[in-house]
Amino acid sequence: MSSTVKYWVFLVLFLTLGFIYSVCNQSTIDKNQLLHCQVVHLNDGFGYQIMRGKKIVILQEYIPGFPGKQNFVSEEQALKTANLVISKLENGESPILLPSDLEKLHISSKVSH
Repeated sequence: MSSTVKYWVFLVLFLTLGFIYSVCNQSTIDKNQLLHCQVVHLNDGFGYQIMRGKKIVILQEYIPGFPGKQNFVSEEQALKTANLVISKLENGESPILLPSDLEKLHISSKVSH
């Protein structure tokens, strides 16, 4: 076998192995890299934390975008909001919530404004 043929065989074999490795490596999801949330019980209501594995990435004790320091009035509101933030992060978007985002989730506070 000539050296040119050996070179091409080696190159094709190397590229094939590299492709197989990258495909297999992508399908293995490290659970420590997944984002998840937990509701946080506070004195006057609820908040949430977003975690990657055991590390807290975001701790949100107050309703974002509301004036003052207002807690969520229910676990459900905190959880819905946390899930929206996770969805934004997973889609490569900014985790900042707009008033329209909170309206769509029907987020309210104890204090009328």
